[in-house]
Amino acid sequence: MPGGSAKCSFLVQLIVYSIQDSVRSSNVAKLKQGNRIKVIFIVGFTRSGSTLLEHLLSIAPGTVAVGELAYLWDPNVRNTSFCGCGLEFDHCSFWRRVLAAQECLDFGQDRSPEAAQFWRFFEDLIYKRDGANDQRYRRFLDRLESIYRAVNEQTQGSVIIDSSKKPIFALAASRLPNVDVTLIHLVRDSRGSAFSWTQRKARPELGQNAFMSRLTPYRAALRWIGSNLQASILRMRRGQHIFLRYEDLVARPAVEVNKILYQIGLPPISADRDEVFHAPVSHGVWGNPDRWSSTMHAIKVTKDQRWLTDLSRSDFVTTTLISAPLLKWYGYRLFRSRPG
Repeated sequence: MPGGSAKCSFLVQLIVYSIQDSVRSSNVAKLKQGNRIKVIFIVGFTRSGSTLLEHLLSIAPGTVAVGELAYLWDPNVRNTSFCGCGLEFDHCSFWRRVLAAQECLDFGQDRSPEAAQFWRFFEDLIYKRDGANDQRYRRFLDRLESIYRAVNEQTQGSVIIDSSKKPIFALAASRLPNVDVTLIHLVRDSRGSAFSWTQRKARPELGQNAFMSRLTPYRAALRWIGSNLQASILRMRRGQHIFLRYEDLVARPAVEVNKILYQIGLPPISADRDEVFHAPVSHGVWGNPDRWSSTMHAIKVTKDQRWLTDLSRSDFVTTTLISAPLLKWYGYRLFRSRPG
């Protein structure tokens, strides 16, 4: 029947067009996805093992560690610090190319989220407001995305590992329209972090007699509460996230890191037969001075439990009382236990 033949021909043509349209849509989707930038953002409090986690993640092919990118807005870091590769920051070819890709190098006009006026934008995590309409904040977001894109292009699309830790900065990163951010909320026992803050640590890149600032356990505990509470709110409200305790990381480094890599679609890492992880040289901004140590390139993961015996009783009690609610929430014991 001529009518049946025509109808059949029409149906075949319709199927062909549908398949072609589906292929075109798939190709467009892949193209859009290919243009998106992937970022692993480590958020939380300082002295919680972020340098270790960053270096372990950077072992996976297709990643690049940029350290604490938030400090790129600090002129003292840009002008006097060293890159993770060991060169003075302004002599590192990697960062010179990244900064050369920026339309304007006047970072002071953007202002870092450390500036007081940006703290009000954190309110949207609670009230679901959108603070991105502010012109100064919008300019900062544009600059941050431009830097991420320049790093992405310099590394042929590698996943960027940003260990800035600052929840406000992570909030800004999660707002970027062309960036897919995976938040890693890294937590360490508050007593361990507080003890670390009492230790004297040299900053050789800033001079022979330069040292990192120190905090009393009381102040460290208050900041631990503030940072981790903000980070907890952030990861509950913003996209893909992973919660990780430092103590679990050092107990099972390959297992915990590979959980993260699997979720992001990256290949797993492994240690050699001596349980040593071999990390590449990074181009990290600021961060723990240990990043220049040979132990950060041949990593033998060990537990740092000195606080269990060396933190004084009064400091232990003070830190515990201040941070007890979050300690319990994160699954930590409130009473001192023996190292093990």
